[in-house]
Amino acid sequence: MDTLEVVEIGRDLLVTTMWLSGPPIMISLIVGLMISIFQTVTSVQEQTLSFAPR
Repeated sequence: MDTLEVVEIGRDLLVTTMWLSGPPIMISLIVGLMISIFQTVTSVQEQTLSFAPR
C-alpha cells in the first residue's frame, strides 16, 4: 500500500462521514433555528435558564 492509496482511502472516509452525518446535523440546525425564532417572536423564555445554580 503506497501513500496515494492511503490518502485516497482517508479522503473516501471523510466524504462518507460527511454524507452520513450531514442530514442529521442540518435537521438539528433547522429545528433549533425554528424554536429560537418562535421563542423570540412569542417572547417565551425557559424559566429555568434565568436562575443560576447555587
